[in-house]
Amino acid sequence: MSLLSSVFIGLFLFNISTYAGDDWCIITFVNPPCNSAPGNCTINFDGSLGGFVAKTAYVESVMVNGLSRNRSSIGLNVSICDYAQVTGDALVAGAARVSGTAWIFGNARVDGNTQITGNAQVYEDARVNGDTRVGGDSKISGNDLISNGNYGF
Repeated sequence: MSLLSSVFIGLFLFNISTYAGDDWCIITFVNPPCNSAPGNCTINFDGSLGGFVAKTAYVESVMVNGLSRNRSSIGLNVSICDYAQVTGDALVAGAARVSGTAWIFGNARVDGNTQITGNAQVYEDARVNGDTRVGGDSKISGNDLISNGNYGF
């Protein structure tokens, strides 16, 4: 085997092991998601790469061809931390962070630099976007649209 072949094989194996680490959703290792909590990057139902989900958090999953996939759509730069839950047909996108015991469910949409924390719930057809923080025991539901503000603090 030539030196060039050895280098190529070594690079190929390095790339496989890097990808196999499930770290594609971690933008920077200097400031990792969920304050360095253990967890994994995920894959969405449609096969797109999903965001980070801490081991203590819950994102509803379904089996597709023997592989676990998110039922809800979780964007690539999203972090689901602590004991937060995302279920149903919810979508969490942008650079959103869901933490505490917050729960996103139904057809809710959370996007942008939104932070949902505490015991907050976003559900039904509610939309939360922009630079928004929702916390405490807030409940955003129905056809509510919340954008660029602080709620429940």
